[in-house]
Order: sequence, then structure tokens, then C-alpha cells
Amino acid sequence: MEKSASPALVAEDIHKSFGSLEVLKGITLSANEGDVIALIGSSGSGKSTLLRCINLLETPDSGSVYLSGELVRMKKNRRGESVPEDARQVDRIRTKLGMVFQHFNLWTHMTVLQNVIEAPVHVLGQPKKESIRKALALLEKVGISDKAHHYPSQLSGGQQQRAAIARALAIEPEVLLFDEPTSALDPELVGEVLRVIRRLADEGRTMLVATHEMAFARDVASNVVFLDDGCIEEQGPPEKMFGDPSSPRCRQFLANFL
Repeated sequence: MEKSASPALVAEDIHKSFGSLEVLKGITLSANEGDVIALIGSSGSGKSTLLRCINLLETPDSGSVYLSGELVRMKKNRRGESVPEDARQVDRIRTKLGMVFQHFNLWTHMTVLQNVIEAPVHVLGQPKKESIRKALALLEKVGISDKAHHYPSQLSGGQQQRAAIARALAIEPEVLLFDEPTSALDPELVGEVLRVIRRLADEGRTMLVATHEMAFARDVASNVVFLDDGCIEEQGPPEKMFGDPSSPRCRQFLANFL
């Protein structure tokens, strides 16, 4: 897939606090179509909060998010808090952002197939028969077509995460957000999930991936962003970030993995 020069996603000067704790201190980053942005950094550095602010699962205190050039419009409520201006716009924007969570977040009372077709049928309004056909193709793509009628509790962690990836793909998102997709998995199950994400990268999917898997970030990412204490300490292509990082803090962090 040929990359476009137009940004698929822009997060501009994002700030977010929880009470007195300032978690994001003015984060700005962008992803062009086909980019794979790896977000690395210690636990608590702000990676997950940034992804949740982009998807508006958390509302940024200030800053702007653009998806394919469209600004997510915000306003101040009576208490002076930043809130979305138009709930319908948020719902529509979310259909363009596929989110894969650390702990899968599958609906436990639904089969894998029901999980995957839920949003296409009830949010996008697709015919159920068409949604089932697409869902089965996605489950084949992630290697668990034989688990379509199983419940999440009957699956391994790796299979559950692959089901979650199929669910995220089912809305045909413009951008995929991965929040530590392997950190809840047993070590022997990590590879099967990373292989699926790697194939998505090879297809030219636009992705932001918060991860502790440094080999994956080095081999798959087009750009690596190192967050430290709510700020972008350093960013650049993987060969620079892993070969010769400028920041002493980044060098110290990577020394624990390389």
C-alpha cells in the first residue's frame, strides 16, 4: 500500500491530569497513513492515557485530536472541564478508531463471533448476514476461525487477544490503537499475537502500539516514540532510537532490554 502524505491522525499538545497528578504534559505526535508508531517507556509514563485520550475514553484537559484532518470538537462545561461538543461526532470518530486493550475487554456472555459482529450490526447498521461473513473471514485472518462459537472463557489469553483484534478490525477502522496488547499474556503466547500485528503492519495499516516488546518495536515500527513522565523525551526511526538514542534517559531505559 502506497503511503499518503496526509496525516491519518494528529494529537496536538495533549494534557491530561487525574486530580493533582499530571499524566500527560503536552504530547504532540502524528501518524501518516501506513505508519506504525511504537510508544515505549516505563509503566506510568503516559502511553495508555495518551491512547485513551485519542479515542476519547478519557477526555483531554486541553489539546486537539484530528482524524483524517477532522478536528474532534471540544468545549468547556460549567465547571470549566473540557468535554466533547458533539456526542454524535465522537461516536462517528470512534468507528474510525479500532482499539485493542491490554486485558482483551471481550464481552464474556457472547461468543467470539457475537463479539466481532456486535459493532458492525448495532453501531454501523450492517446486515447481520454480511457482518457474519466478514467476521468469519477476520477470524480466519487472525487464526482462530475454529473458535467462532466458543466463549472467551474457553480460549487462551493469546486466542482472546486475537479475537479482540478481529473485533477491532470488524469496524474497518482508519487507525488501530493497541494498548500493551501482549503484557497480560503468558510469555509463550506473546509471539502468536505479535505475528498478527506484524501482518497488519505489512498490509499498510496505520497503527499506534504502546508496547514493552522492544524487538517488535525495532523491527516493525516506522517511528518510535519514547515517553517519560508524561512527555515525549525522544522520537525517531527505530534504527536511530535503538542504535544511537540522544537522550540519556532513553539510553538508560533501552539498556534494560537490549
